[in-house]
Amino acid sequence: MESMPFLHANNIFTITFEDDLAFVEVRSILDQLLELNAFRADTQELEGYYSLVHEETLFRVWVSEMEVIIQKTTSKL
Repeated sequence: MESMPFLHANNIFTITFEDDLAFVEVRSILDQLLELNAFRADTQELEGYYSLVHEETLFRVWVSEMEVIIQKTTSKL
């Protein structure tokens, strides 16, 4: 697994991933997480992981504070 800092929407996230991800995929995932309030402490206490879709790819995503772990599960839905 690789980790890298990623600046998006005036926040610095730590992105951890196994598969190569395109920047557009990472931005889409972060936008979806922001819409779901996934970076709030009370939300993180309730959620396990998120199943998020970008175009035709399904991702399993975990959030801990500002760290985001992304696993690509399927390439086509």
